[in-house]
Amino acid sequence: MNSKKLAIFAIIGLLIVGGAGFGYYTMKMNAPSFKGIAIPVKGVEDELVEKWVKGFQSVLERDDVLQAIVDKTEYAAKLEVPAGEAVEHLRKAIKVDHKKRLKAINIGLMGKRKQDEQLAKIGEEIYRAAEKEVAIIEPTFLEFLQANSEQRQ
Repeated sequence: MNSKKLAIFAIIGLLIVGGAGFGYYTMKMNAPSFKGIAIPVKGVEDELVEKWVKGFQSVLERDDVLQAIVDKTEYAAKLEVPAGEAVEHLRKAIKVDHKKRLKAINIGLMGKRKQDEQLAKIGEEIYRAAEKEVAIIEPTFLEFLQANSEQRQ
């Protein structure tokens, strides 16, 4: 084999390896990702936690709350969603559930792994926007928050 053929095979090999690497990286960055807040509820009865989860879900279905989150976080620009579809996209992306094994309530949103930084910031804002409303709907949640803030001090 002469040196010209060897050089051509080396270049082709590098292109194949580079293309496969880029394809793998792209696949990983587009993988589903969840980012948000975990509220520890250790020691709280499951029935009470389920009421809080339902409270969060009902608050986060309201258009006024979703629109406030979209406006405050610049949701459409950060996640590259058309402005007219941002509220509906957010409604579908929000996830609230009770993780019994972890003894926590997870509140956040689903997106792509490459958006993790923006998802985390928006997840925090989702919790802040819903926290006050849920405390009004479920006074036991307000008591829980106050008890936790006293323990931290």
